[in-house]
Amino acid sequence: MKFEQLLNHFDMGICVEQLQKESLLDIALLFVSIDGKIETEEMNIVRDWAKTLHWNSAISLQDYMDDALGKCLVAIKQEQTESYIQHRLSHIVDKPMRELAVSIAHKISEANGEVCDSEKRALAMLENEI
Repeated sequence: MKFEQLLNHFDMGICVEQLQKESLLDIALLFVSIDGKIETEEMNIVRDWAKTLHWNSAISLQDYMDDALGKCLVAIKQEQTESYIQHRLSHIVDKPMRELAVSIAHKISEANGEVCDSEKRALAMLENEI
């Protein structure tokens, strides 16, 4: 029964749509942590935006965010930011969703009034991929 449900979800595009939402959220959380600190105003932007997503997963939105933030921190620490962004963008197939990734990244980067060098580099890379 679950396999049939999965196939139906694929047919309806639910899995692709959810994967795009997860990838958008991954990118947003990367920009929260890319400057080496997690600031409240940046996390609030992501939390408020994430609440507007029609989350369709067995994993709760908060659990997903907690796990994804940890993965972002590892990618940053291992200097894998570029490959992290490229991998997440490979799951975002819709142009409007890709543009949303750039928009939310800018909003997060500018939330504290300054855009550091690591944010600038990641923004430029993200924009080039769109």
